[in-house]
Amino acid sequence: MAQRRPWRLFLLMAGLALGGCAHLAQVDDQVKPAVYLPSGPAPQAVARNAPVFLVYNPQQPHNLIGRPRAALDGRGLEVIRMDPQEPAVYYQVVDFKTVRGSYRNLIYRVHYPATPASLVPFFIGWGENLGNMVVITLDHRDRPVLVTTVGTCGCYAAIIPTAALPAEALPLDWSDEPQEIYGETLPALLDYPPPQDFRLVVEFRPGEHRVMRVAWRPWAKLNDPRLYQAWRAELLPMEQLERLPLGDGYTSLFYQGGPLHGHVKGAHKPWETLLLGLPTLDLAVGMDKAYGYPGNPFYTSIKPWARLDSDLNDFPRFLRYWGWRL
Repeated sequence: MAQRRPWRLFLLMAGLALGGCAHLAQVDDQVKPAVYLPSGPAPQAVARNAPVFLVYNPQQPHNLIGRPRAALDGRGLEVIRMDPQEPAVYYQVVDFKTVRGSYRNLIYRVHYPATPASLVPFFIGWGENLGNMVVITLDHRDRPVLVTTVGTCGCYAAIIPTAALPAEALPLDWSDEPQEIYGETLPALLDYPPPQDFRLVVEFRPGEHRVMRVAWRPWAKLNDPRLYQAWRAELLPMEQLERLPLGDGYTSLFYQGGPLHGHVKGAHKPWETLLLGLPTLDLAVGMDKAYGYPGNPFYTSIKPWARLDSDLNDFPRFLRYWGWRL
């Protein structure tokens, strides 16, 4: 009997640990969500179209949007952390052309301190310094025609058309039914133009930071303290991620060389490496990365043979891979 006690104790502790994690992905209705309202000087199109980011369970620090900070630890080694006290939204503007015309992508990027370790629910994305991107595609009349959401690891990409997109640009197998993206439900179509004084809101699942809802919301309600905790998130050029203050100089959020070139420092994902590294032929699978780094595909399909076709860096090719005919 004495030999069984350690196992019983282990099972009891494991059960408590697993049960204690179950709340991490559940929305706590007793706590007001936090909304991040982009603000500050930015190009007119960037400021006008900037989405509002909504996070649930803001009492848990890992759910908060932050700003990358660089420091040296006690051994003199560089450490990157996300500072939720000064949230920031980073933007980039990229023009591109297809056979149908000229377009402009407005790219918005945010980061979080972490996805906590959890077995129930199982968070395969356990790690630090992860983030999300929202890409709003404007046509030649400056109308949003597509809203693309994706983790900065390239995971869970979703493309949502607006009513301004011509029907002939939709995939041949397009359905008017809501999109199911690995357990989350996103709309099949966004109205355009939206009602006056409405803003696009992107909502994130607590814990794992998956996009769980995209919708137009009234600006007045988003600023109502009875409904939300409102934070101002500074709009900053994406280039600033390459110049994080460190001592008397600067450093980049991204590794500048070696096998992790273009990946976010400190964003290792142990479970994804263990479970998906071999099938994807990429030990850095799931690790968050830069957008636009040559030689580091921002692939959105884990199929090794689709690495370049699904690369978000080449947006027209990315759209063709996923069946869009823009």
